[in-house]
Amino acid sequence: MKKLLIISIVIFTVSGILADDFMKPVNNKIHLELPGLSGRPYFGSREVPDYEFIIEPTEIMMNYYDYMPGSYCGIPIQVQPEISQPNGYPAGGVYIVFHARETEEATRRVYYVYFDSEGNLTPCSYIGVENLHEGYAGIDIDPVTADPFVAWHVNVNPTTPDLECVLTYDLFHEFGTPGNWRAPFVVINDTIQTPNGVDDEFIWPYVHIGPSPDPDKRRVYVIGNNAYSPGNPSENVLIAYADFDDVDLENQSTFDWTYNTIPLLDEWNQGIPEWIRPHLSMCVSDDGKVALMGYNTNDEIFVFLNENYGIGDYEYFSECYQFNTWNPQNLNGSYFFADENGEPYTLFWSFAPCNNMNSIFLDNSNKLNFCGSFGLQCYEGFYWFNLVYPKAFQFDIDTQEFSFHDLYIEGANPSDNNPMVPWDLNEDGIVDSLLQNGDPYMVEGFPLLYSYTGAAFHENTFKIVKNEEKGWLAAVWHDGLKSKYAYEGVPGYEEWLEVPEIAICISADNGESWSEVIFLNSIETPEFSEMIPVYIYPGDLIEDLGDDHGKLHLFFLDDYSYGSYVHGNGENLGGM
Repeated sequence: MKKLLIISIVIFTVSGILADDFMKPVNNKIHLELPGLSGRPYFGSREVPDYEFIIEPTEIMMNYYDYMPGSYCGIPIQVQPEISQPNGYPAGGVYIVFHARETEEATRRVYYVYFDSEGNLTPCSYIGVENLHEGYAGIDIDPVTADPFVAWHVNVNPTTPDLECVLTYDLFHEFGTPGNWRAPFVVINDTIQTPNGVDDEFIWPYVHIGPSPDPDKRRVYVIGNNAYSPGNPSENVLIAYADFDDVDLENQSTFDWTYNTIPLLDEWNQGIPEWIRPHLSMCVSDDGKVALMGYNTNDEIFVFLNENYGIGDYEYFSECYQFNTWNPQNLNGSYFFADENGEPYTLFWSFAPCNNMNSIFLDNSNKLNFCGSFGLQCYEGFYWFNLVYPKAFQFDIDTQEFSFHDLYIEGANPSDNNPMVPWDLNEDGIVDSLLQNGDPYMVEGFPLLYSYTGAAFHENTFKIVKNEEKGWLAAVWHDGLKSKYAYEGVPGYEEWLEVPEIAICISADNGESWSEVIFLNSIETPEFSEMIPVYIYPGDLIEDLGDDHGKLHLFFLDDYSYGSYVHGNGENLGGM
């Protein structure tokens, strides 16, 4: 049965200016392009879900900062519960937080905007009270009061170079309206005891709210990632948590915070016994579980799991996620993937650039999921940049097993824990077809924003959101394959040069099966005409409209010219 996906969209337009609080890439693998013209795009045979726009793209503000407005791994769009307690005000609106610059000379600030349950937009406004350089906000909403909690990093004392993480909350429940923000207060700074002492700088914060061991309270978590490493970047985490209730909010409390780190991540950060870099995100369940899920530079998928509200140790689960695959031969018997002497590479599939992702609990908090991608690689240290394909990764807490599902492109059996092979989609062990020159023909994948591969670390984004009650999931990412073809001069793709695509894949059964991909772009989607949508974020909740119809909120930048100026990938754009 087809599911109708109804999309409401909000946007804002951008330009650029330089900044210095980015995560730093490490190029530990070398990318290669496919030899010759062996690749082709994939055209799916399954039916794409029906969808329509119920709110057309709505401009929030002009912005002169064109990079990751809603943070790396966060979900900046949070949907309120329908009722705000204890006063019973109607809620059900949507908060969006982001960083932006109103003019070329302005300070980068953290803003919020609110859509009420009828889709009416409140004016965009700062959250903080001082004109300080702010960024990378995280947000979650208290399920009782419907009050949003927001954290970001900022240099509170401009006379020193250190960044701190501050937190605030909007007292929506007092009047049933947004905009009554408490003054921000510091939660994380260098006075907290951490493994590297004052050298540590935990920034890029994320906020999560879950139950507390005190049944009359909730627990808020703020997680910071370490910008300091003695060697190559390796972000260990500092987790702060505090309990609160309605009285604490009424008193505008700063709460009583507890802090901990995870020893294994601390060792990776310090290069003990070797340098390992994690790419992870945090999630909190409705029954007191706290987890960090992701992968690392040793091609391991992992989970750190605490089942006691974040108190005490985190149990570590991991598995090497290198899947050997066969090297196809050309018609003349030579191997397609070979070095300059014709010696074949030994191939495997593992994680490709997918470091900007969130994670979620599913199935009554018994499973963990995140979306990312696999790329074709070889043990000689290379990977092929246009053979990268999105997957949905899962960890079953009961069985302690990892698994994955091909999202795009699907193999003959997308959930058999064998990655799709792009030259053998029917999985019969034989190359599907050959070019006239005798090379294997293969379907390509490029789930990145820009066609130049040097931007991969910064220009990937994979997000997964849910409606747990209905068993609905939506995986969202960017696809830049057609733009890459235009950049490379492939005939027939000339008009795609500055046309990234938003890709949306839907599951109606908690990830057991997935739909064909919906692609939204400025050429084929009238609502996106003359836009360049980049840095896509979905709302945290797929809202149930009844009759198997779901509403998915989307938030993105409408770029003035293709490329991020703050990363040197685009021009100084000036805005629209």
